[in-house]
Amino acid sequence: MNEATAKTIASERSAAGLTIKRLAERSGVPERTLIRILKNERDIKVTQLAQLAEVFGVYPHELIQSAEAFIERDQRGPVTLGETQPGELSEMDKTAYVLNKIASHDVRLAASHDPNKWAEAAGGDGR
Repeated sequence: MNEATAKTIASERSAAGLTIKRLAERSGVPERTLIRILKNERDIKVTQLAQLAEVFGVYPHELIQSAEAFIERDQRGPVTLGETQPGELSEMDKTAYVLNKIASHDVRLAASHDPNKWAEAAGGDGR
């Protein structure tokens, strides 16, 4: 779990465009401690996780959920789309697969609330 948490923190740090030094300054976690956490040489304390989450603008449990997702993907192994490998699918098949996955999870895209976007998707100009 520590390794996955370290990957999550590293990803969030990168996405935020922060150096390790700047993240340490903003979070209050000592720079050397942060380096050791990111190298998976040290366990992260709950208080440190909360300090880092605040800098990233997320809840601490969201960092844990992201870490759990890293673990799940690692345990799951490669993903195949049906009987074929992703590289064997046409672009149309890949798009259909993704849209079906989104629909099956009842995910709402921002464009789905804009009738002009549906017209564009259907081949019109959206006007």
